[in-house]
Amino acid sequence: MIKRITVLFVVLLIFALNTVVLGQSAESFFNKAGNEYIYNKEQLALNTIEQGLSMYSDDRPLIQLKEKILKDKEDKEKEKKDQQKDQQQKQDQQKQDKSEQDKKEQQQKEEQQKGDQKEEQEKGDEQKDKKGQEQENQQSEDQAKKDQQEQENQMPPKSRQEKLQEMNISEEKAKMILEAMRNNEIQYFQQMRRKATKKPDAGKPDW
Repeated sequence: MIKRITVLFVVLLIFALNTVVLGQSAESFFNKAGNEYIYNKEQLALNTIEQGLSMYSDDRPLIQLKEKILKDKEDKEKEKKDQQKDQQQKQDQQKQDKSEQDKKEQQQKEEQQKGDQKEEQEKGDEQKDKKGQEQENQQSEDQAKKDQQEQENQMPPKSRQEKLQEMNISEEKAKMILEAMRNNEIQYFQQMRRKATKKPDAGKPDW
């Protein structure tokens, strides 16, 4: 506002110096346009100046005021375009930053998924190896038993004397044990034979 008033004052001063040449009508156009310019009515001021110049085309104050208004209008438009450009650049930068952030988050998510899959694969391989080791150990144990059994089968049968020695029993004692077992067996069969031939008492239960 102060800047515009200063410019207007300078123009008025120029107009005052040329008051002899200027007519009252040109001064009226100039004063009206100056007031409109001070109150930010640039377009109205330009219209007023054009009306004055249509009558006084060589009027210097009107020409200078018109140049000043057009220069201010151009500066404003340029400033507005610069602001719009800055705002657009900020928006583009924000979009780019967001896109890069989304891309980074997607990469982190994919890396996390790959890590989880790798961990699950390692666990599965570990369990598979453990199971395979257990099966291998079982097969080795079974094979060892089988080999031992085959070795035992291939060995010649032990004599009665060797078996008695392993049992720490003398041959004479073994004969006594066998004789006692034979006598017990004979007695058992005799008792069973008596029970089978004995008639049950009619007045007593058979048990």
